[in-house]
Amino acid sequence: MTQRYFFNLVGPARAIEDPTGVEAATPDQAEAEARAVVAEMRASGELPLLGDDWQLEIRDGVGRLVRSIPLG
Repeated sequence: MTQRYFFNLVGPARAIEDPTGVEAATPDQAEAEARAVVAEMRASGELPLLGDDWQLEIRDGVGRLVRSIPLG
């Protein structure tokens, strides 16, 4: 069964929240999707290089933190 996961970029002074999310069967699948999107955005220049203190938070549909991935 799939579940909705949200990918939020969280930095020291602000957060960019994902209002849409994606459907994934497992947290591992959600993480793979998130890493692929970040790589695509960096390659296209849509996502600038972020400092070591930025994280990608993966949250489930009720807001629980599932994973936190450093982006620096």
